[in-house]
Amino acid sequence: MSYLPLCQLHLQHHYFNSGYLAQAKLLPSAATVQKLHNAQLLFKATKQGAVLLLDSSRRDLAAACCEPALTLHFLLYSTDSHFGSYTEPVLPYGQLWYCDSQNAVAEANFLRLHQQPALSSAELISADDNRLLSVLERRQGSLPQLVLALQISAAEINALTATNARHYLLKFASRQTLWRYYLVGDSFNGALHIRDLSQHSAELFARQQDVMLANGRKAQVFDSVQPLSLAEQSPYRFALISQDGGSEKILIKRLPVATAGQSGNAVVNGVSRHLAEIYLNY
Repeated sequence: MSYLPLCQLHLQHHYFNSGYLAQAKLLPSAATVQKLHNAQLLFKATKQGAVLLLDSSRRDLAAACCEPALTLHFLLYSTDSHFGSYTEPVLPYGQLWYCDSQNAVAEANFLRLHQQPALSSAELISADDNRLLSVLERRQGSLPQLVLALQISAAEINALTATNARHYLLKFASRQTLWRYYLVGDSFNGALHIRDLSQHSAELFARQQDVMLANGRKAQVFDSVQPLSLAEQSPYRFALISQDGGSEKILIKRLPVATAGQSGNAVVNGVSRHLAEIYLNY
């Protein structure tokens, strides 16, 4: 018995240091489990995502089952309760991403399973969509984040060699949100600004009006001038700097960064925005 990789699924996420989606599982639907058995195809999870294997000694059987084409469905579930807080875009209630390999787009050595560089609202569908009628079990407790329809043809089975497996790509974007720092304490006096020490170009934060917090203390407020990406290990090196005349002093060499599950909605300049709030008390 000799197995050949028929296709590999690469699940990537900008949020994670490795570049690959973590704390998630990709599972065949109930109907797909039976189809895989009938065609003698083996589905296995990998660190990069998953791989579909063909038993080369049963190629004729697999080709017959895939004549002219066999549609397999796979359901992606995140096991991380914070998945929605660091993934862009937000999944609306009752919706999920749906990707079909028939619509794949060539990208380098991959076949990208979405139209944009990362999954977007273009792939969102309702859980009541007709394409899911035979895929989702109505009794299941929670919706998957994504459903993948994968087409396998008899021609693909017959032409398979050890080196021509297809590589499909699913890529998730990291959430981008405004960051707000609240500075509380007597140490925060003088002309202050926040600088990214890894980028010495434009200032990324702007001073806002001081606010009174719920505990009665006054706080200086700095908002990022544009949305910033969340990351498992943030690349930003924000420092709090005091300026007096022509001299500068670093008060805090490395400010804490926004983390998953820390953000919410707030009104910024009269507009409701997604905002990560960070409090500093010195």
